[in-house]
Amino acid sequence: MNKPMHYSYMHGAGNIFCVIDNREQKLSVDELSAFIVSGLPIDCNVDGLIALRDSDTYDMEVDFLNPDGSHGAMCGNGARCAVKFYVQHFLNPIPHYGDVSFSMAGTEYEAEFVDFGNHVTIYFPETQSITPITLPNALEAFYIENGADHVVIDAMQYVSNEREFEEFDLHSFAEPIRHAEQFPRGANVNLVFPKEGNRLRIRTFERGVERETAACGTGALAVGFAYASKSGQNGLSGGPYMYPIEIEVCSGEILHIHSKKRIDSISLSGPAEFLTEQEAYKLFLMNQKRMQ
Repeated sequence: MNKPMHYSYMHGAGNIFCVIDNREQKLSVDELSAFIVSGLPIDCNVDGLIALRDSDTYDMEVDFLNPDGSHGAMCGNGARCAVKFYVQHFLNPIPHYGDVSFSMAGTEYEAEFVDFGNHVTIYFPETQSITPITLPNALEAFYIENGADHVVIDAMQYVSNEREFEEFDLHSFAEPIRHAEQFPRGANVNLVFPKEGNRLRIRTFERGVERETAACGTGALAVGFAYASKSGQNGLSGGPYMYPIEIEVCSGEILHIHSKKRIDSISLSGPAEFLTEQEAYKLFLMNQKRMQ
């Protein structure tokens, strides 16, 4: 790649992203793919690349690429970082709060931000499909498509307490499910530990990243929707769960899933922050330690 690269690091609830203002760089998807696969200069596994560009229809267009170079799926925490970036770099003066419309993975989304973009909410269309499934290992689960493909599995079918949940070998468990024939596009695998109140703890093995990640926005959305609408069914324990639901991710951050604030929508809310290169690497090491 001969073009100079200008980029920032950000994190959304612990997910680390490389973010590019593509309005002037005008990098193609192939160039973006090559960069995320082999162009990053630091020894740090980011969770994806986000590129923002102008739009005639929306406030911005957002391209998201996985670390393996694949693209075409929604990324919830990546979208929240994109909104924060938009607020800080596209708007002048920077408003304290406001609304943003954008397109990502071929779908229109609305967002709102407060505190100058430090806290971002993305509104998703009410999930259109949730399907009870039985996995090859005979576990009960739900398949949900919300811009990304997700399998939601209640961990109480496999473990008896939170410590066992923390120590569970998610990679060995999730990798065969991620590649199962019943998911032609592959799937993200979310293992859930129900907690008291309206809180759920999740661990996610992400397609395209091919490892456990510190957080997953669309995974949190899928889990919240599943437990709010199907508590007590197909292996889902605890509850009943009602919105708003708190999703505790591996980074220790909390994502909030809500419904009905806007008609026919379900929302994902949480923090989005800029990082220096040193901070990105430090957060990566902290995440790795948490997930050991």
